[in-house]
Amino acid sequence: MKTKMKTKTTLLSLLLVLIGLNLAIAQVGIGTTTPDASAALDVVATDKGLLPPRMTEAERDAISNPTVGLMLWCSNCGSNGEMQAYNGNGWMSMISGTANQPWTVPDAPLIAGVTPGVGQVEITFTAPTNNGGTPITSYTATSNPGGITASVQQAGGGTITVTGLTNGTAYTFTLTATNSIGTSAASAASNAVTPGNVPDTPNITNVTASNAQAEITFTAPANNGGTPITSYTATSNPEGITASVQQAGGGTITVTGLTNGTAYTFTLTATNSIGTSAASMPSNAVTPNLSVGDYHEGGVVFYIFDSNDPGYVAGETHGLVAAIEDQSSGAEWGCYNTSISGADGNGIGSGAANTSAILADCSESGIAAELCDNYTGGGYSDWFLPSIDELSLMSQNRTTINTTAVANGGTDVSGEYWSSTQQNAEFGYIRNLSGGGQSSNYKSYYKKVRAVRAF
Repeated sequence: MKTKMKTKTTLLSLLLVLIGLNLAIAQVGIGTTTPDASAALDVVATDKGLLPPRMTEAERDAISNPTVGLMLWCSNCGSNGEMQAYNGNGWMSMISGTANQPWTVPDAPLIAGVTPGVGQVEITFTAPTNNGGTPITSYTATSNPGGITASVQQAGGGTITVTGLTNGTAYTFTLTATNSIGTSAASAASNAVTPGNVPDTPNITNVTASNAQAEITFTAPANNGGTPITSYTATSNPEGITASVQQAGGGTITVTGLTNGTAYTFTLTATNSIGTSAASMPSNAVTPNLSVGDYHEGGVVFYIFDSNDPGYVAGETHGLVAAIEDQSSGAEWGCYNTSISGADGNGIGSGAANTSAILADCSESGIAAELCDNYTGGGYSDWFLPSIDELSLMSQNRTTINTTAVANGGTDVSGEYWSSTQQNAEFGYIRNLSGGGQSSNYKSYYKKVRAVRAF
């Protein structure tokens, strides 16, 4: 038994050696002893076929670097599967002689978003659904204007950073995908973006308050974000009242509409074409209040009440304003030779009572008290002829009154003006507001008239 097994093993080994020698030096015939001289392998059969490798299209496309002439059966290609050979550019049908779904350039990729930075943008994109049958190797973004390009070497989606852009210039971008066959059509253009950054925070250097407003002095930030600053905006706390100036450098902003007696701090932002900076640190606190020379409620403030004055309220600001124009260049005090009861008050706060007394007891038309009572400057109807002490306060502040009055469309005070203070039945007190003193004159004489009111 052992002898027979040994004999079979020896014969098999000899057969394999002979086949190997035949393959090395001649043609191989299967089913024939006389293979055709032009064939390396000649298979002859009438009841069997040659069975090549069989695979799906996806499995075929997964073959790495197929060589020219490689053959296989694609089970889901053609109508019901077909033999294919690789020709160096794609898989060709061995039945029809035409390429079966040949490789092409990819479809266009999709830009999902563009984020601007300083002198650059970052483009986010997704790969096309169809890569053309062969892997995508790179993507290229191109700017408009400028035609500036940037590329990444990858197959799937991701980001591309395009550098070398001009800050402050608006750009759109297109994107292409490239495989071994070529480059896709360009994507649709992206939305327009402008490279640059928001400015750094500006610096508040000082804040001063006045009547219902504050003036903020500031310096520009050292870094404008790569594009010029166009404006600055100040915001109050409390109330969130804002004011802006359109300029690139430092300067001042005046915030109006503040509440007198309320303490405020302020923050400041800078804006360029990219956006708005973070807010500055809050300023020092300031409290707006009226002061002599302010334009307020139709007139010029010439006196602020103190704690000894009628009309003073602790924690509030009250006082007297003078009209910005004369109510007459020449009018009588009125009711000459008639003593008007209650019109002899001379102190601060007595002008309104004097005026009411004159109007109650003197029926003459066009007199000084009536002209003041009829005045409606600034939309107010509570004007009156000042007492002699109130007129003296106007004289003390005549320069300030004149400056503010003229600045608000009014006229100077100058010359002799009637007060509402009666000396006696014949005389009333006057004051020279050009720098002269106090005196009295006949009530029938013509003097200038300038109304005042309390606030």
